[in-house]
Amino acid sequence: MATAVISKSQEPQTPEQLAARYAGDLIHKALLQTGEPMKAGDVARAVGRPDVDSRLARVALTTNPHITAVDRKWTLWTRYLDANSTFDFNVRRILNTMGQPIRIPHLANELHTVYGRPAEIYEEMLEFLLSDSPRYFRVGEDYVAPSDWLLQAEHTNEEDVLFDNFLEDEDVLPYIETAEAVGLATDKPETIAALLDTVGRPLKTKALQFLVWRKDQDNFNPYAFYNGLFLTSGAAPLSDGTWAGPKQIAEFVAHFPILAEQEVSDTAETDAQEAAQPLVLGDPEREQLVDSVLDSEDSVRASILLEDLFEVTPDYRTYTEDLIAITDALKADERVLWVGGDRYRPQGTLPGYVFSVPGLLDIPEYHFLDSEGNVVDQLLEDGFENGLDREMLNPLVQDVLDEEPVPSADPNPPSNARAVIKYHHKQIGTLPLCQFPSGFFPAEPTILETEFVLPGGQKARVWVNNETRLLYGLLDWFQSIPIDSGATFTLERQALDRYVITYNDESEPTMFISRNRVNELLALQEKAETENLPTFEIMREIMEHYRKGIEYLTLHTEINIVRRVTRRLTASLLSEYHCYFQRGGAWVYDAKKLIQGFDKSKRKYLQK
Repeated sequence: MATAVISKSQEPQTPEQLAARYAGDLIHKALLQTGEPMKAGDVARAVGRPDVDSRLARVALTTNPHITAVDRKWTLWTRYLDANSTFDFNVRRILNTMGQPIRIPHLANELHTVYGRPAEIYEEMLEFLLSDSPRYFRVGEDYVAPSDWLLQAEHTNEEDVLFDNFLEDEDVLPYIETAEAVGLATDKPETIAALLDTVGRPLKTKALQFLVWRKDQDNFNPYAFYNGLFLTSGAAPLSDGTWAGPKQIAEFVAHFPILAEQEVSDTAETDAQEAAQPLVLGDPEREQLVDSVLDSEDSVRASILLEDLFEVTPDYRTYTEDLIAITDALKADERVLWVGGDRYRPQGTLPGYVFSVPGLLDIPEYHFLDSEGNVVDQLLEDGFENGLDREMLNPLVQDVLDEEPVPSADPNPPSNARAVIKYHHKQIGTLPLCQFPSGFFPAEPTILETEFVLPGGQKARVWVNNETRLLYGLLDWFQSIPIDSGATFTLERQALDRYVITYNDESEPTMFISRNRVNELLALQEKAETENLPTFEIMREIMEHYRKGIEYLTLHTEINIVRRVTRRLTASLLSEYHCYFQRGGAWVYDAKKLIQGFDKSKRKYLQK
């Protein structure tokens, strides 16, 4: 015999190509055994292997030429065979496309799909073929295979047998020595796997049979050989009519993660998408959506549900319409709560603290009288001195329960905002929304669930309540900041529910209060509570500490550490008492003018 030379047409396939074929065959088999169209996730589960996930299934489904999409599910092209073709023709097409024996019930179901008659009829017909027709043979108890998969060995001359079975020299000659070495034999199926693992490439079914036949022509039984090959050898059939050994299969599987990351064929993906129509949700689908939310211990994204339950990814042409259909269905169900973006969670699962303003941030009403029975802390409607009416509008001086009416949301809000952490908010991990431009956080729903990426890369769940005008959930990060009052950071909006914090260990000069000064103010707080001091006296003691003067924002910040008061009260006291005046942009206290008391010219501006 001539020396074998592998021709171009027989060049080995790459590991990636073989892995793709093997994955495609697993998917094909799962679809056939299930007997009906399925979504990619369901197909992956039907395969029943941990190394086949929905991502790999999508790649295999969209690249396998024997699979197509219909009604948002995947099915086999052989289910669309011509019902006018003969029974025998269609049986062979199904078997040859599969490339391995098929169980009678599964094959009967495929024929039922093609012809529309009950599957039981085709089970009977297949049983008859196996008992009476030489065109098919039985494998195991109930598998069917076509007889032309078996070696035709009517001649004794090897070249004639090769010719009769359409085998080339390169299909068998390179493997004769290895077949001898492993003791390839019909009654030793395990030697088939040993041969395949040794040669390291898939071999044709008839080539394997030929290698056994040439050793023992008289006793070779192709039926027995094929049964051993399929049922007990440990080798695996591929849809191109070849077989791979266990080691090769392990190599294919090792490529699955790489295969799962590959982009699918443009035309295949387009075909699958074009087959999809806008999603129509019936009652069962709506209930499935709601159950998915109710069964979750956390919030669930509608986009994830759309992909997991309906196999619709962002590159589908109907994606936008379908996502709207999903969100509308979830919003309409009273058992589900929308928490912003495409997040949904079961009703009643929001933490209780996000519904109210913490008591530490309350601004109590006080009523203080002097020794003559006059009201001490009085509020002005107007008549503020030296631009205090403008300073009160500064977002930094505003706070929860003491802010201007919320303006209409900016349709194009900035993506970055600077925030200052005030003393009280640092204690409880909150922030007032008045520091952020209107529209920086979505105005709906009432309570939003967001993800904040902290400076160290950790993620925090942060709640935004548009009614209480507070942001909750930053206590752990706040506690790591050494500055008690006035620390600043920048917040970047990356999505409607995702924000990133940048912290540079900086502070706002007008609101920075040192640790020692905070302790002094806390001591003053205790004194004010014990002696029932009016805010006027608290302000006076603070301003005595700053002989050269203090800015309005700094003064209001310090007063609020001692006692929570409104910005209007601070501005009113500065404006209505003679002992307070402005010099060089700072407010100064003059003890000599204390006796002059209230500025009577401000009475017309007093709040009624």
